[in-house]
Amino acid sequence: MSDAANPGAASGDPQAAGVVFDIGYQRYAGPREGRNRARRAVYRDGIRKALGLGRGARTKLLPWGFISLLVVIGVIMAAIAGAGQRALGDAGANLFLDASHRFYYAFTITILFVFAALVAPRLLCPDRRNGTLHLYLVRPLTPTDYLAARWAAFLTVMVLVAWLPQFVLLTGRVLGHPVPLAYLGENWRDIPQFLLAGLATGALVTTVSMLASGLTPRRGYASVLLIALYLIPGAVTGPLSLIPEFQWVAVFDLGEVLGEMNTLIFAGSDPEGSQSLLAQLMEAGPDDIEPTGTRFSTTFLLTAYLVWLVTPGAIVWRHYRRLTL
Repeated sequence: MSDAANPGAASGDPQAAGVVFDIGYQRYAGPREGRNRARRAVYRDGIRKALGLGRGARTKLLPWGFISLLVVIGVIMAAIAGAGQRALGDAGANLFLDASHRFYYAFTITILFVFAALVAPRLLCPDRRNGTLHLYLVRPLTPTDYLAARWAAFLTVMVLVAWLPQFVLLTGRVLGHPVPLAYLGENWRDIPQFLLAGLATGALVTTVSMLASGLTPRRGYASVLLIALYLIPGAVTGPLSLIPEFQWVAVFDLGEVLGEMNTLIFAGSDPEGSQSLLAQLMEAGPDDIEPTGTRFSTTFLLTAYLVWLVTPGAIVWRHYRRLTL
């Protein structure tokens, strides 16, 4: 603005040098949806970040490439089971490869961890590195709300990634059987078992992924930390757990814990015909469960699983509370 338009500026009066412009800002008069709306927004944003939705093709390549790989494994297992079924009958379905829902999780657990190591840091690390976290918390959103929404978002992604190939495998095995409805009637218990096993796997992988991603603002460091949490304990405890007196140290190995949980849930698929965890819970109670095929008692294994589930979550929650105080 020129001095002619503002005479006070020429006289040197500091109060006369300022001009207020009305640029049309108005107060927000719409509905105020509060914390639940903020939680849902952070949850949906977490899913979109994990899957690369609404972003460029390069961002989508990594998550959808892993999802495609897992689906292809399910298709291959279904094809092998179908070929064995047609050639040798029911006895041949698992002859060349144990193409079962139980074996699928045991075979792909490492791939699921690599997927989590590369994708989970997208949900937490950029928000800290770019300072977005503090902008989230300006609104009626607490650190607990933020972490819970991000955890739920990645759990949704992990469970869908675990379940989708299982449904592909189930569809292939049903269609590959000479009497599809008969196969489904005889093996319908596979469905709640692989759903429960996928949920158990997804919950634990998600919690540990949130720990690794929450301790550093750099995605590369978070990925390395998660891979280390998965690989190093097994390398250390593996040889020691072969000694009967020290078998309990295997619970420090994430892969071992998830493998034993998988065995516990799918115990009904053992040749001996033992009941699965799901069936035992429905027919008896937690204290009456006697699984076969696991290295540990049910109580010890479930306790170890819960410790792995709760402890990393508590650590990252406390860390974020300190960051935002």
